Amino acid sequence: MNRITIHLTGILMLLSIGISCAQTLPFHLPEGAGSFRLGIVNGTESRWLDECRVKQHQQNFTITDDLWKGGEVRLTVLPLSDTQGFIVEASGKGLPDSLQLCWAFGACDETIQAPPADNVIAPASCADNVFSIEGNEFLVYYGKVMALRTVIGIAPLSSVIRLSDAHRQTTPLQLWESGKKTDSPVISSCCPWDTDEKLYFCFYHQNERADYNYYLLPDLFQKEAK
Repeated sequence: MNRITIHLTGILMLLSIGISCAQTLPFHLPEGAGSFRLGIVNGTESRWLDECRVKQHQQNFTITDDLWKGGEVRLTVLPLSDTQGFIVEASGKGLPDSLQLCWAFGACDETIQAPPADNVIAPASCADNVFSIEGNEFLVYYGKVMALRTVIGIAPLSSVIRLSDAHRQTTPLQLWESGKKTDSPVISSCCPWDTDEKLYFCFYHQNERADYNYYLLPDLFQKEAK
């Protein structure tokens, strides 16, 4: 009986790990701790990556679209072992030099049951989010007043982060230009991208073992990849 119990416990742990590792575009933190959406800007046109042709193999995503002709955007998303959260590596192949990487984060809501089917960062889940932005890093406060929760985000150093309107995210550029007067705030950024360079993003709950900055992310990614 003890062997059966231990065996079942091991199976449940593996299933739990598998579920926490599973990701689709956009990417979501567990327990409603936020949604991360990525897009590409090319001149006056822009597209969310979740609207493009996405080929997924385990934790690796290859995205193609006519907006960047024959090139590929490549993403790898890995769960963090020291805390709830994930790290993303973005790279490109055969992409035009003029591209910008646009991203958005929001919808931190512990009551959320499931991500919206239309892939948007749900405006209804953004209403009570409060952002503290410092350079390329930010902190989000959310939840009940007497039991506030926080999540930390780290973006590429070239990111200029601003408050934006979650009601206006038809395209990445529309969100970026939407302004901060809204009842559903998210943050967004458009950053230059030398596509020969790998960029990193990290979102997590801070604890005594998890306290990162951008310069640590390449090594952190390699650690989690092992």
